[in-house]
Amino acid sequence: MAGRRYPSNRRLAWERLQRGWSYEEVTERIRTEMSRAGETDTGLNANTVRRWEIGERWPDPRYRKHLVAIFGKPASDLGLLTPDELAVRPDTEALHEFRRLWDMLTGEDNGNGWNRASVLRALVGASMLPLVAPLLSLDPEAAHADGKTIDPDSYRQIVRCQRELYWTSPARPLYEAAYAHTQLGIGLLRAATGASRTSLASALAESALLTARLAFFDLSQPAIAERCYDVALAATREAGDHALAAAVLGHMAFVPAFGHQPANARPLIDAALQHTWHGVSPMVRSWLHCVASEVEARAGAAAASRRHIDLAAGAVDSDGTPPEWLDFYDNGRLHSFAGYAALAGGDHNEAANQLNQALAALSTDAKQRSVVLADLATAHGRDGDRAAGYLNQAVDALQDDWYGVGLDRVRAVRPMLGDSRHGTLLDERVAALTAGRAALPGS
Repeated sequence: MAGRRYPSNRRLAWERLQRGWSYEEVTERIRTEMSRAGETDTGLNANTVRRWEIGERWPDPRYRKHLVAIFGKPASDLGLLTPDELAVRPDTEALHEFRRLWDMLTGEDNGNGWNRASVLRALVGASMLPLVAPLLSLDPEAAHADGKTIDPDSYRQIVRCQRELYWTSPARPLYEAAYAHTQLGIGLLRAATGASRTSLASALAESALLTARLAFFDLSQPAIAERCYDVALAATREAGDHALAAAVLGHMAFVPAFGHQPANARPLIDAALQHTWHGVSPMVRSWLHCVASEVEARAGAAAASRRHIDLAAGAVDSDGTPPEWLDFYDNGRLHSFAGYAALAGGDHNEAANQLNQALAALSTDAKQRSVVLADLATAHGRDGDRAAGYLNQAVDALQDDWYGVGLDRVRAVRPMLGDSRHGTLLDERVAALTAGRAALPGS
């Protein structure tokens, strides 16, 4: 076999893996594009694609344009540009990112205490992380050292501390700190090389994932979360970290799932599960099945939701040490996902059983208590007094430990109280809660 003539193209391999495509599938997709353009695929086969990835061959221009088309990514993101070609590439990413930010900043208030001014203040206060597009096309060859030694462990220690603070600190100040730390990581990664670069990329992925979780689950800012998820996913590619890639893709699936777009969420779950076959802890796979279960439950596919819960339970019982950063999932949270799946299937007794187990496993100050309590209200919907009691407990939990997803769940369950006195009182409490948060810049 011929030796390697070019650098291995990990970017192309990673993008293929993200989609769960085999070499044969990539070949067939290129052939389809070429046929559509009236071109012939002389000599193209699955082995050709494999050789592109391992560096034995460089894709001909006629194939490169079709690779861009089938992956829906620019050539730079697919590792298809030579150093000379990269040097003359215009810097359009910053303008594109500015336009995305402008759309986000000019959106309407969302009722969670975030308006245009507060979003702008958070971004500017954190020196505007979203110059993230350059990271997505950052090549090791382009990295420049400034003579200083980069210590990935020091950077990771701060990520670890911020992750621990997630469970006890107000969301918005922690978000701003994590946002700024992610920006720092992007700058450090530009100058890192070798093993230091790989380790730093993994830590950056953890930081960006934490920032995105804060933005999405706590602060109800999906547009910001999506940009941070982009950073995290790009960093996992730099690190070659399959477990983190699976976690990022799984989190990304929540965005379309919560937006009632299950067709957009399912491919992300499928891609994430592809990564779990590369030495990833069974606990990560279990969590992914729980995410898939929620996607299906929200889509009204009760049987599919229940099937994923069964797969999640089976994976939880497997051997293997979960990664340190998987602190958002355990047996107790499996019960909460199982309860939600049971609600989707109309089995309220099973839902109550699972949710009570989840509640018992949560600490008294856990953010997820508000979600579990709201789901318990649904499980006891036939008993108006009891349902109202659980919803009021959920609001109590939100007052102590704010959680944007918890408020969304309370609002989703609220209609079951109708025009009752309980419903009116709950509306007043929720209105007071959100108004109070809007008046607290540090909340």
